[in-house]
Amino acid sequence: MRLITPLEKWISSKIGMPVINLDALREYQLRKLKECVDYTKMHSRFYRELLSGSCDISSLAEFEKLPFTTPDDISRDPHKFLCVPLDDVMRIVTLSTSGTSGKSKRVFSTEKDQELTIDFFHHGMSTFTSAGDRVLIFMPGRSPGGVCDLLTVGLGRLGAVSQIYGVVSDYTDAKRVLLEFCPNVVVGIPSQMYKLASEMRESYELKSVLLASDYISPDCVSMIEDVWNCEVFMHYGMTETGLGGAVSCSAHAGYHMREGDLYYEIVDPVTGKNLPYGEYGEIVVTTLNRYGMPLIRYRTGDISRILAEPCPCGSVIRRFDQIANRGIEKCLS
Repeated sequence: MRLITPLEKWISSKIGMPVINLDALREYQLRKLKECVDYTKMHSRFYRELLSGSCDISSLAEFEKLPFTTPDDISRDPHKFLCVPLDDVMRIVTLSTSGTSGKSKRVFSTEKDQELTIDFFHHGMSTFTSAGDRVLIFMPGRSPGGVCDLLTVGLGRLGAVSQIYGVVSDYTDAKRVLLEFCPNVVVGIPSQMYKLASEMRESYELKSVLLASDYISPDCVSMIEDVWNCEVFMHYGMTETGLGGAVSCSAHAGYHMREGDLYYEIVDPVTGKNLPYGEYGEIVVTTLNRYGMPLIRYRTGDISRILAEPCPCGSVIRRFDQIANRGIEKCLS
């Protein structure tokens, strides 16, 4: 029997219910969306202008008619998005965008925003990580407040021991560290974990591998599972919305969304109209609980679909299918 994603219990606690109920979850999200709109209109210069003509939101359908936010909007003047004084900002990340000559994006996070990410990492990683596990992290973002730092804190709350390696440039050295640290869980970028596994054909077994930050092909997953005799899990997220976004469960049938903190839509990339479950389109996301730099209907450039059928694990939390495209460069420094 498949274990239900731990995100379900975590999200249930966020909305104040012992057992999750889809109607209650949608009511929670609508309430948080209203709060986000009101909060940003009061504190963000950008949204005060963008949403000046909007009325009170009484349904999700009405919310989905609000104008989009784009990466170019952030690039032009990221400070217009700030909802708090700069003194309250704990971390600033500069993101480059591919295919443009405009300014880089800057993303601001408060201590509360960082805590939300740590909390998601704590519960999301528990899908395949337990107390006493040893986790080796092959990801960018080694600096304080970066993805590796927040992931390490979240893993610590699980009782797991972690070590940060960083991005792999020397695969001989990465192999040496892996054999010395002896992890049973590895987190890394798909292409790099594929290459590292391909250079380790000798016997070494892992319990699980989490792939994140890039497109993940089925061939990549199969090879890593074969070489390391492990389960491979997949994560989708982006810096703009707080890193953690969605993670696969033990059923390996899509990515369960972080629905307590994020509201996702799928829209037609050309018309911008919302698409029904099962149809591929562009992922659009709204933050529900961010304080420093909330985003409303942010166009990610990433392509996927929301799966209509229930997950085999038994959870009612919505899922993305395989992310078919990472249209905008994501930096996790």
